[in-house]
Amino acid sequence: MCGIVGYLGPSKAASVLVSELKCLEYRGYDSAGVAVIEGGRLKVLKAAGKLANLENLLKERAPEATVGIGHTRWATHGAPTDLNAHPHTDENGMVAVVHNGIIENFGELKDELIAKGYKFSSDTDTEVVAHLVSHYYGETKDMLKAVMKLVTRLKGIYALGIVNRDVANTIYAVNHHYSLTVGLGNHENFLASDSIAVRQYTNQTLRLDQSEIAVITPDTVKLYSFEGKESTRPPIVSESTRFVVDKGDYKHFLHKEIDEQPSVLRQTLAKYLPDINKPIAFHKPKSKGGNGNGHHVATHGIELTNSQIRELERVQVLACGTAYHAGMIGKYIIEELTGIPVDVEIASEIRGRKLLVNQRTLTVAVSQSGETADTLAAITEAKRIGSYVLGITNRPDSHLAQIVPNLIVTECGIEVSVAATKTYIAQLLSFYLLAIFLAEERGAIDAEKSRTLKKTLNLMPALQEAVLAQEPLIQEAAINYSSAVDMVFVGRGFNYPTALEGALKLKELSYIHASGYAAGELKHGPIAVLDEKVPVVAVVVPGVVYEKTLSNAQEAKARHAKMIAVAVEGDKEVEKLFDTVLRIPPIEEFFSPLLTVIPLQLFSYFVAEALGKDVDQPRNLAKSVTVE
Repeated sequence: MCGIVGYLGPSKAASVLVSELKCLEYRGYDSAGVAVIEGGRLKVLKAAGKLANLENLLKERAPEATVGIGHTRWATHGAPTDLNAHPHTDENGMVAVVHNGIIENFGELKDELIAKGYKFSSDTDTEVVAHLVSHYYGETKDMLKAVMKLVTRLKGIYALGIVNRDVANTIYAVNHHYSLTVGLGNHENFLASDSIAVRQYTNQTLRLDQSEIAVITPDTVKLYSFEGKESTRPPIVSESTRFVVDKGDYKHFLHKEIDEQPSVLRQTLAKYLPDINKPIAFHKPKSKGGNGNGHHVATHGIELTNSQIRELERVQVLACGTAYHAGMIGKYIIEELTGIPVDVEIASEIRGRKLLVNQRTLTVAVSQSGETADTLAAITEAKRIGSYVLGITNRPDSHLAQIVPNLIVTECGIEVSVAATKTYIAQLLSFYLLAIFLAEERGAIDAEKSRTLKKTLNLMPALQEAVLAQEPLIQEAAINYSSAVDMVFVGRGFNYPTALEGALKLKELSYIHASGYAAGELKHGPIAVLDEKVPVVAVVVPGVVYEKTLSNAQEAKARHAKMIAVAVEGDKEVEKLFDTVLRIPPIEEFFSPLLTVIPLQLFSYFVAEALGKDVDQPRNLAKSVTVE
């Protein structure tokens, strides 16, 4: 849950590294640092806190070096302090290392190194890498051989960027079941753990394979397997070249990204549903992605045949956090349209358990970044067992996109704010499209039903814009409730996961404790926490569980709780019962999650803003959860 960057070329490395780190700060912002080689010496500058602290430090001590590595950290081993910030060096100041992931056997390696006389100054597992590679360099006097010996000793999943003052114009990058990309420039090369950081400089990239070493100079990139076999492959050329971190006229990225949701739906619908009279455009072309050298280039689409889809007996969804809530709604959608049983699992809970999938199961991994470690581990296991596997992600250049043959890529652009909003909406839309696709292929719905569903999906962007037009009223309500210290969110059926997502957003953004429940579960324990100081937010949309949800709300009101509803316009029953109503246009229950979440996103945003919280980078969080 960190960002690695690197640069070699004619420019001052420090400014390029900071520019790259600005693209990656969403991945972790507990501390940041750079290491550059200048005049035959290794110079390390780092600071706890936001990237701005490092920028200020660099202004005071601006290095002239043209080669270096950098890092922005989300703390795993050791508190977020200057001492624990990356890069880490060996005790002689010869080698510097930046590291993502976890070295699982670092305790054993640390004891071994201490016994040999090495001294440690931080609490991190990364410092072990610096000492160990320095030790092997001392033995071999060859940095590539030292790195190859290093990887034979490390256990875990990780990515590394390494520089050595004795090899002044070279960066050594190591990727082991993680994510690293090399950007190829003109007499300059770049390194980053997310391609967006290098794409501001070049549209030509090499993504490192899952156990691969790159030796990078300003003019060359050489690739080696962990066994020492050299390989070559052409770069991937992207259509777009630049990612700009720009809020426009918005105060926060989060607000901008909430407002972008209708355009996200339009773009994704244009890609996969260009004509409501034709099938969902998920089938892949017959030629598979590749570059002729065996290196997989991810292409969106589904390669399952009609007979394979008809023989499916079960769907398994694996996800974490907000993506898990999208998967829960996906379960309802797929079961409703296809009749296929769907199970949804928190991906981290699969670890250490038997994954019950087989050759007639479609396992779906959902991950905004495509780098979520728990989700990747779970989908890899499903693939090994023999299940069909499908990924839903916003990043076609991600690890997830590389390892699944079936892929749905949402059209969100980069989501900068740590709390997911537009990517959640895109994941929901992906499940609606997937369900219709499966239902059509299996003959579970007729042509008229399919056309009606598609027509309604095409109306959703305009309906979302109508919800966003209610922003001033939602802001006023949010300010009125911003003094609460606890809130309870409830829903039933299709909108039970919406309640969970609403509670998660409030926690993430405002730090107010919030709990989400199936509304029918209130009386089975949670109702004990209710009183006049604990507001209850209920998602109440006309449908098969409408009356029951109103009854559950009555139970909460009887305990003197302040009542907030997300409900359709003109619902008189809701207006009688609730103190505050956040309105959406009339919509059938089946499609309502695409609308009901938006008032909850805005409500959480405005509560957090009223409390003066760091909306885009909440404390303790990171965008890409790349450790298990």
